[in-house]
Amino acid sequence: MTSFPILSVLNNKALLLEFAILNIKVRYKGTHLGFLWTAIEPLLIFVLLYVVFTSIRLGDKENFAIYLLSGIVLYHIFSRGTMSGMTSLRINTGIIKSINLKREFFPTASTLSTTLLAIVEIGVLLSLMPVFQFSPTLTILLVPLPFILLLIFILGLSYLLSIINIYLKDIQTIWAIIVQTLLFTSPIFWYLSDVDELLHIIQSINPVGQIIELNHQIVVFGQIPPLSDWLYTTVFVFATLFLGFGIFKKFEKKISEEL
Repeated sequence: MTSFPILSVLNNKALLLEFAILNIKVRYKGTHLGFLWTAIEPLLIFVLLYVVFTSIRLGDKENFAIYLLSGIVLYHIFSRGTMSGMTSLRINTGIIKSINLKREFFPTASTLSTTLLAIVEIGVLLSLMPVFQFSPTLTILLVPLPFILLLIFILGLSYLLSIINIYLKDIQTIWAIIVQTLLFTSPIFWYLSDVDELLHIIQSINPVGQIIELNHQIVVFGQIPPLSDWLYTTVFVFATLFLGFGIFKKFEKKISEEL
């Protein structure tokens, strides 16, 4: 019987956390700034895009800096989280072959690492609000919800992509292109009210864009999105989780052979 996602590895909670922290240490090993890159990476992207879009007068809208930064933070979490989850099996080949651990432990630990780093990025977003003279409303209390949806989505994709990556390494290149495309087809530096019908159609089926827009409504516009806006995203996210986990369990027995 297929076990419930995440719950199957929670018996090793201490090991899971230790491994997640180890992933972070390995990621920044050999760099001079180390863990500080967690905050610096999205900030560098933000500065670049902010300078570009304010220079060409597309950033004249109120609170554009926070709008842009909040979008970049979620996009960066998604990009880093899925790329890390996708390679979580391959980079742990030695451990998989030598230690008897449930295979789903590795994409789950990768997502936990992403969660820990996401907390830092959320802190960066909140700390820069006074810099841009932005005063959030009480709706800011709902800000964990889009991030939770995003992290569940990353976990589901990590299960799916990691198992595909065992059989088809080309998925790394393909996924990198998809992630790059999402930067331009999600409402990060453009507003839904300013784009034509094509981008509206793409946005309506783009779960990453939907999560980013939910976050914009809560953080930037001080609004509680209607239930209908939450429904599609929530269903899509959990469908991805169960689909990804189901496919992972179906093919996990051959992981050692393929590695």
